Amino acid sequence: MVLPPLIPALFLKRINRFVGEIFIKGGIEKALIRNTGRLEELLKFGNTVFVREKSTGKYKYEILLARGEGSLVCIESHYATRLYEEFLKKKGVKSIKREVKVGNHRFDFLVENKLVEVKSVNLVKNGVALFPDAPTGRGTSHVRELIKHKDKYDPLLVFVVQREDFERFMPNCERDAEFCKIFYEYVAKGFPVEVYKCKVGLKEIKIVEKIPFEI
Repeated sequence: MVLPPLIPALFLKRINRFVGEIFIKGGIEKALIRNTGRLEELLKFGNTVFVREKSTGKYKYEILLARGEGSLVCIESHYATRLYEEFLKKKGVKSIKREVKVGNHRFDFLVENKLVEVKSVNLVKNGVALFPDAPTGRGTSHVRELIKHKDKYDPLLVFVVQREDFERFMPNCERDAEFCKIFYEYVAKGFPVEVYKCKVGLKEIKIVEKIPFEI
């Protein structure tokens, strides 16, 4: 996926879940953050971030990338589904339906008979990608619903890690015990988990590798 032109800036502080303060072009500005995770190791004082300039909306800038310890990291959580869809199309998959409503829940994709929920991952510790980095009632509910509809659809839980400095994936039980519980219930039933590594650059981000998930 091609990224818009990006401008480097220094991150100063997070004002709330959706807004941060940055130093750019010699002045202090507010920037949009499209990620409700904590992102504490990325959105910290003095870290380099890369922003796009917006032409509409309340804020002039939006933070897309941040400098991680061993990789650039894309923090735009909405990109995960776009990256996964792009990956499927490159593999020649044609039966892809977006935003599929099943019961009272809306899932990211129906791929053939697979009901797919995609999660964006940004947090890495000691070479391990972790999800979530903040409690996610919505994520827990989605996994529970995947299990619920197993008789009609084949469930598939996908984690798109928007960075490349990790070797394996684990649920973040320390941050969200409820998500961890339903995740392992899902795995114990034999349902699949797919983990993807992304290569992140200043001009492009793309899925480059599927990482085997092992308990």
